[in-house]
Amino acid sequence: MFSLKDRVYYNTTSPTSVCLTVFALSAALGWMLPPDYGKENGPVELLQVVVLGLAAAVAVSALFQSNLPPSRRKLYALSSIIWLIAIARELSWGRTFYVTSSGSIPPLKTLWFGPLVYPTIGVIVIIAFGYFFTQGLHKELFSWLKYDTIPVLDIVIVIAAIFIADMIEHHSLGLFGQRTTLLEELGELVSYCGILSFMINIIYNKRFGVKGNHLSSILS
Repeated sequence: MFSLKDRVYYNTTSPTSVCLTVFALSAALGWMLPPDYGKENGPVELLQVVVLGLAAAVAVSALFQSNLPPSRRKLYALSSIIWLIAIARELSWGRTFYVTSSGSIPPLKTLWFGPLVYPTIGVIVIIAFGYFFTQGLHKELFSWLKYDTIPVLDIVIVIAAIFIADMIEHHSLGLFGQRTTLLEELGELVSYCGILSFMINIIYNKRFGVKGNHLSSILS
């Protein structure tokens, strides 16, 4: 069994470095970009969707990685469901495509597909959980967490960015004025970049390979 020191990796990799750069740029751009960039269907939200889409694509690509055992490929690929649901959430479950001329978003219940959204998500989640357990992926997840090296810095970035975004949105007391939404959306963008970096690292970086194989790296 590998020690905790062997399995917890705090240093940066190439994807993590890019994510940290986005973090730093977001802090500066939040005061430079027009506040409207943070609105629904704005550039920042669209970029969030792109980043989450890339994370989902990277997750699915695990199915084609011959260096991973079949169960690990399935585990990583299944996480794409999470990122796709996150995309749907960012798009307000499709409501952003029906923005009115005044810029408001209609309630979900008023749209033709509104009543189908949550039942559909429920069915997808149930099927995903069923697949997770019937394929024994819960055992694979436990094995991954117990034995393999984890890119902790990516996780720290995700948590820190989510915390900052929540503080700006709900606890800033109007300190950021009209830039509140923009700064909050930029915080979410950083968290999604952290997710993308995490997925790239665990799937393509040999340092985080199966059974703590951290002797070589293709991305560090």
